[in-house]
Amino acid sequence: MGDFTRDEIELAWAEYQRRGVQEHDWPAWAEMFTDDARYEEHNLGVFEGRPAITKFIVDVMKEYAAMTLWIEWSIIEGDRIGFYIWNNLPDPTGAGKRYGFPNTTFLQYGGDGKFLFEADYYNPADAERVFKEWLTDGGRRTTPQDRGLRGIDGWNPAPPEPAFPRDEIEAEFLKYRERGSIAVATGDWDQWADQFTDDAQYREHHYGYFTSGAEIREWIKGVMQPFPTMEFPVSYALIDGNRVSALIPNILPPPPGDNGYYGFDVNTILHYAGKGKWSFEEDVYSPAEAQAVVDRWIAAGGVIPSS
Repeated sequence: MGDFTRDEIELAWAEYQRRGVQEHDWPAWAEMFTDDARYEEHNLGVFEGRPAITKFIVDVMKEYAAMTLWIEWSIIEGDRIGFYIWNNLPDPTGAGKRYGFPNTTFLQYGGDGKFLFEADYYNPADAERVFKEWLTDGGRRTTPQDRGLRGIDGWNPAPPEPAFPRDEIEAEFLKYRERGSIAVATGDWDQWADQFTDDAQYREHHYGYFTSGAEIREWIKGVMQPFPTMEFPVSYALIDGNRVSALIPNILPPPPGDNGYYGFDVNTILHYAGKGKWSFEEDVYSPAEAQAVVDRWIAAGGVIPSS
């Protein structure tokens, strides 16, 4: 972590938003990355260095001239910034129909008003579905932008208020991590599910939206059965109020005699509700990337246990 002031990072963050979200000046936006920056787009690829980042963003955004962006929330923690951003397309039907999907991003500040790292997390199947529906309904590259579009109402709940003490949230997040390790070691996902409130909500960007603690319990016990040895080490976590946004790779152990890496990154977002309970979780990642990792793991000799 660099020795940067909060004010310096906030200024760079404001300029990043001005050039990109507000003005869509993508060449100028790309200038905000260091010469050796790394950009991980978990669908379209990894781009090393500012020239590669510039070409990528300019070429991509030419195809989405009608798209606008809106940031729902952001967290600054040390030299990292995490944020939740909506990709919105204007309604070509005139009937008030919504065409949008969210993604999350982690940035790392590198000094001198520039960023040295960005990673974006979303489900490309959602993006493709939204865009195809928009085209079918009459959307075109020349359709005028709608800068008034924000998020989709009811997509996710707001974090509980007021905020609990930060040290309490940090302690409970550590317990959340420990419960995941226990579940992997013992196969007991009930003790992991017990940490959610009865009315908790869970948005999983492949498996769906679960709207109670009971639904979360049923889902997690079923989905983890084929992968009893998957591990979930936390790379870092950002906290703001009762919201936690963490980068948590999901990693399968290499088969015997293999030392390869079989993991995919997930941005996990949690809302703390007090008394050791969580009222919300969202896992943002590319399911296609996850499936590719599982396929490589099986090809290398990984075995999914029979039920």
